[in-house]
Amino acid sequence: MTVSARDMAQSPPPNLQIDQDMPATFQIHWGVVPPNEAAGLVSERARLLAIWPAPVNLDLCFEAAGFILFGDADEDWDRAAEGLLHRVIARLGRFGGVRLSSKPLHDSPPWYLRPFRVGWELTLHEQALLPMQWDSLPAFHARFGDDGAALRTGDGHFLLWIDLPGDGTEAGAFVREVAVPWPICETRLRWQALLPGGRAPTGTVS
Repeated sequence: MTVSARDMAQSPPPNLQIDQDMPATFQIHWGVVPPNEAAGLVSERARLLAIWPAPVNLDLCFEAAGFILFGDADEDWDRAAEGLLHRVIARLGRFGGVRLSSKPLHDSPPWYLRPFRVGWELTLHEQALLPMQWDSLPAFHARFGDDGAALRTGDGHFLLWIDLPGDGTEAGAFVREVAVPWPICETRLRWQALLPGGRAPTGTVS
């Protein structure tokens, strides 16, 4: 299924039936950003793939991009979205070892432990997840292997920006693999409203 921002404004994609233990309206949207719009963000040997779960909380950036499937996320939605993140990281791991390009986030120990230890570096999953929950945190960026694969998150949006090696023809297969068991929908947006920014990498998680 492929929809554009105009299509959604006229007739949002119908909810699809999924397993009873999954959020009833949870679905995965994706799109490949045209190379001219992704210039400076991805190498010439890769394409920029966006993956995000829907419905999303009401968000001005998504609205500006033409996305209108909004709703209130609950605990089931959060668990399903985190499961998607786990799958994406695991799938990217097949390209090779991970190298964190952004400044690592650390926890903030309670005051009574601060004389005895510094903050511990968070797990890779937490490094990627928290900037999607708190826009005050620096963006996350990690590379996988040496073929150009990478993952970016940030700006308070649950939106996964993936540098996928190749010409983009494998994007659909990648999404189908990480999205199981949820329904997927290829969606064209006005990407400039959502593309990751370049904020300075400083911050601590409390």
